[in-house]
Amino acid sequence: MAKEIREWAVAIIIAIAVIAVIRIFLFVSFSVDGLSMDPTLEDGDRVVVNKFIYDLTDIEQDDVIVFNSGEDSAYVKRVMGVPGDTVEMIDRTVYLNGEPLQEDYVVHQGESYMDNFTLSDLGVEGDTIPEGHYLVLGDNRPISRDSRDFGLITEDAIIGEVQLRFWPLNEIAIDF
Repeated sequence: MAKEIREWAVAIIIAIAVIAVIRIFLFVSFSVDGLSMDPTLEDGDRVVVNKFIYDLTDIEQDDVIVFNSGEDSAYVKRVMGVPGDTVEMIDRTVYLNGEPLQEDYVVHQGESYMDNFTLSDLGVEGDTIPEGHYLVLGDNRPISRDSRDFGLITEDAIIGEVQLRFWPLNEIAIDF
């Protein structure tokens, strides 16, 4: 009986250790708060964030990421510009390196507080996004707090990439 209890205790300790390692170093769940990424991600959606992906690959335009805002909770937004890119918005169209982006996921209901911007409007010196910085925008542009509000984010602030929506169950998705 004591041997069986010891085996169970060891198995439970190992399981807790594995879960802790996964949660601390690899993946974390995140709850979407607000409508700034609607319709891609809605208020209350639960997602899995891959924390180590950017140790293996580069952050790319169109990645949906979670990052520390420096103010309150973490934010989820879409990467629109990476180091070396020029980004501007003219008449609600984002131009990346001079080319208009086709953004089928964007909500344009009503007017946004900043429908037009250039990098200099966001406080960037020069024509391109500097190394280690990223421009992020929400998909629901009229209400999103994003780089138009707080400027570029740093690479150090990025927690990871959203890779799975697991709640609600009827809207499980892996591609954003």
